[in-house]
Amino acid sequence: NLIPYEMMRPIWMPYVVVGVLFACGTKDNVNFSLAPDSKVEISIRDLSVDTLYLDSVPSSYMLFSGVHEDYLYVLDRRLCQLYRFETSGELRDKKLGIGHAKNETDIVRPDLHAFLSDGSLFMNNANGDYYTYDADFIYKDRFRIHYNRRSDFTKSWEELYPSPYSYIDTDGECCRAYGHRVFYSVCLSLRNGNDYFGQTENYLRQAANIVEVDLDKRGFGRLLAVGYPDSYRERPLSKALFNKVRFDVADNGDFFVTYQADSLIYCYDEAYRPVACFGVEGTGMDKEYREFATEKETYENAREEMSSRGFYNWLEWVDETGVLFRSYQKGDGADVDGLQIYRDGVLVGDVDVPKGLRVAGYVAPYYYSYVMPDEEREVLYVYRFKF
Repeated sequence: NLIPYEMMRPIWMPYVVVGVLFACGTKDNVNFSLAPDSKVEISIRDLSVDTLYLDSVPSSYMLFSGVHEDYLYVLDRRLCQLYRFETSGELRDKKLGIGHAKNETDIVRPDLHAFLSDGSLFMNNANGDYYTYDADFIYKDRFRIHYNRRSDFTKSWEELYPSPYSYIDTDGECCRAYGHRVFYSVCLSLRNGNDYFGQTENYLRQAANIVEVDLDKRGFGRLLAVGYPDSYRERPLSKALFNKVRFDVADNGDFFVTYQADSLIYCYDEAYRPVACFGVEGTGMDKEYREFATEKETYENAREEMSSRGFYNWLEWVDETGVLFRSYQKGDGADVDGLQIYRDGVLVGDVDVPKGLRVAGYVAPYYYSYVMPDEEREVLYVYRFKF
């Protein structure tokens, strides 16, 4: 099942630490109050990446995936089936599936998911239904959060931005858990002139990017990642398509946050107080973002722009090894992606990797990527590597 993929392009000095061009600090936002401390000590200059094919299973190829405990998993969104695989790629077992028994689910196409620290599985759907299943995948709890109401369309940005009901998840990919709290990346749900285009400066100062759900209280908690770093204030409309955050939460509750068009990484404690700021621009990134005349024109060109430009598309903290990975798309027709490797805030590697590789987790001695679905060939596979 293994196919070697050698990535041997060397990393060479000098590095230009682009992060220092824009200070983390803004005058009115404590989230960006720390000056950047960006260090480079390259010790990882290449990776040997293997391709590991998973056992064949029925799949819609619309899926979530990841690493949990000592196994790989695939959560098929249409079949509502959770497949668990050994790290060899062999199918271990399957859980859930559509139904009304306690070991099944009626969620119908989950939009978000995360494993909690006690092994429970969280999922939600577009209706605002929040489900949890225990560590044995037996139904545990369900509640509903009602999102924006019709009256919200008449509200001003001053009323909308501080309310968690004004936001929806951005794409379903970035959802994390700490204790019995779940966090996911969001954007403003209403397009009534109060969004990134209609209230650009206010949006950059006061719009949230992460929402917290307290599963014990069965409702919303804090709004986090409020505002944007200073780099977004230079030609802000050119970054309208690259205004999402990617983040991870460590086992101790620390947050690691990156913005798609910003070279810096922002670290916060459990209370979301800033504790560190660092980061180096990825190599060979095309960040010459185009600025379109209208919102309509921006979204008409979204597919081409996002496929051809460079931006940071994933962040993964690995508690077992104390390593932080940041993935990025290079753009400009590059046939590889970039992967940055940080230890204690120091960049120790910036290497080329296969397109789409994002680190999902670690099971000794390998780091594993999220699952790569290939519907045309009817296969599921992951990448793996070790230092």
